[in-house]
Amino acid sequence: MQQHPLNIVLVGPPGSGKSTIAEAIIHESKLLSISTGQRLRAEMKARSAIGREVMSYLAQGNLAPDTLMDRLMRVTLEGLDPTQGFLLDGYPRTLHQARGLVGMLADFGRVLHGVLALQVGDDEVVHRLSGRRICEGAGEPFPVHIDDLASMVRCQERGGKLVARDDDRPEVVRQRLIVYHEQTQPLLDFYQAERLLYTIDASGPPADVARRALAALASVQAAATTPS
Repeated sequence: MQQHPLNIVLVGPPGSGKSTIAEAIIHESKLLSISTGQRLRAEMKARSAIGREVMSYLAQGNLAPDTLMDRLMRVTLEGLDPTQGFLLDGYPRTLHQARGLVGMLADFGRVLHGVLALQVGDDEVVHRLSGRRICEGAGEPFPVHIDDLASMVRCQERGGKLVARDDDRPEVVRQRLIVYHEQTQPLLDFYQAERLLYTIDASGPPADVARRALAALASVQAAATTPS
């Protein structure tokens, strides 16, 4: 029988749809969603010490340093119910973080059961992110893509303004992808060697990607409950 709450990591390049897939997984499971990206954005919005530190890295298309992410992760794990499984999005992103996570989980009596890795081509990522906008000034801000004409018109009819994030500029997106491939590929190789890696084709409609992700999650659950 399974001896630990199910603990899953979700990995993918920027623009691969991690947030959408995470929502689908959480909807179909009892896992707690942990998004380090959301936590960091909250820190930046509050202009806290951590937020100001990470802003300078993201503005250049670079990842937050391991030391900062390690601190954030340990605090997060300390606050979890020990019986609650989780889906972790945004950590680890480097081999150092992947190895560190093993020790952190052990400190809290946990193990990692699987890594779901979304895969999508770089050109598709650039198209997705460089066309992304936020509709502001029309009530609660909501995301819009330039390919979605109806949403753009709805924003403008409500008196909203379409705003592009600085880190969605094409040159910044490509730099982010370079950093992702250089720093993240080694951890994928690490998880492949540990037989924890489950790759998911993240191209195509979100509903199709979600269906593939849920199938991969079922495989992780089956492996976690199979006696060794």
